[in-house]
Amino acid sequence: MQDLYIQAEAFISSMQQFEDCPSNAEKWKQRLSSIKQSIETTGTYRHTKEELTFGAKLAWRNSNRCIGRHFWRQLDVFDCRTLNTKETILKALEDHLVYSFNKGAIKSAVTIFAPKSNIPESSDPVRILNHQLIRYAGFKKNDGAVLGDPHSLKFTEALEKHGWQPQEKTQFTPMPWWIQIDGEIQDPYPVLEEKPHLLTEVEIEHPENIAFKELGLKWYSTPILSDMALKIGGIHYPCAPFNGWYMGTEIGARNLADENRYNYLPKIAEIFHLDTKSNRSLWRDRVIIELNRAVLHSFDRKKIKIGDHHALTRQFEKFCENEAKSKCPVTGDWSWLVPPISASQTPTFSQEFDPTVVQHTNFFYQASPLEQDQNSRKSKGKCPYHIN
Repeated sequence: MQDLYIQAEAFISSMQQFEDCPSNAEKWKQRLSSIKQSIETTGTYRHTKEELTFGAKLAWRNSNRCIGRHFWRQLDVFDCRTLNTKETILKALEDHLVYSFNKGAIKSAVTIFAPKSNIPESSDPVRILNHQLIRYAGFKKNDGAVLGDPHSLKFTEALEKHGWQPQEKTQFTPMPWWIQIDGEIQDPYPVLEEKPHLLTEVEIEHPENIAFKELGLKWYSTPILSDMALKIGGIHYPCAPFNGWYMGTEIGARNLADENRYNYLPKIAEIFHLDTKSNRSLWRDRVIIELNRAVLHSFDRKKIKIGDHHALTRQFEKFCENEAKSKCPVTGDWSWLVPPISASQTPTFSQEFDPTVVQHTNFFYQASPLEQDQNSRKSKGKCPYHIN
């Protein structure tokens, strides 16, 4: 309980500093007193709506691995802490999907469900088992190859064991939502099959090479992370799906390009008639640039918001400058803040960041309820990016 109060105190202090109004000092003193009394009486405390909203924004501001923190003040926060039925929870997720897409002018948003109980070994009130609300499945074929996204293979197999029967299996089959309420795993909900209007995808075309379209590449518009935990002032919210908008390299240099993901670079090289016999020809470098050009071109063509690595890293540089003016240290994970292409051409490449992970208010990875290996859970718990 003492640790919880220390984290609550650190959070309230951050909130007080942001408000920067000396005349309100007594208000914060009274609030801390109220929190302390609640923790001593019940073992926990409840955030006000104001605290929940600021806390979610502060968690984004503290997220070491996020390049988009310059916009942390613009996060829209939806308080869904009282929802406890499958129908209302799924409806809130659908609302998040529509709101965040915003007809292509994507808005950053987070939907926060009930906090974790302070009772040891108690089940999480709500959990989303999906990594993202929109994600493509991965199906193992008879020859061992994967149709779709290899990253989703194990999750897809688990979904099928629990009754999911996709209408068709393709390279880009959206997975159903799979939620857990009070420790009880619900049936998979194929929302994007039943309500296809909720799924907005972008067909990837190249600005000059018309043959590119024959590959049939596409990607979904909005990255909504749904399996991470949000911690605000020591209070653990195990279900808080949130989104920003894509940086082009996430799709063009990782999702569609990585050898352990869709691995499309060799096929694209064929379209551009490149010699792939030796990596020394730099065919991979040339292809990955063309793929990233295609991603940005296609999102722009459909008028869906997407960032490029040059603009976003310069926006992050501005974030760092603003933090310095506020005398706030900038924490960061360099390996995540440097883009996977043209790294040396961006300002983050030559910067150094404090790797300290702010523990009292932040977004954290958490073990999936599907993981049975307790040793794996414990080892992840020792990582500063995982919830303790």
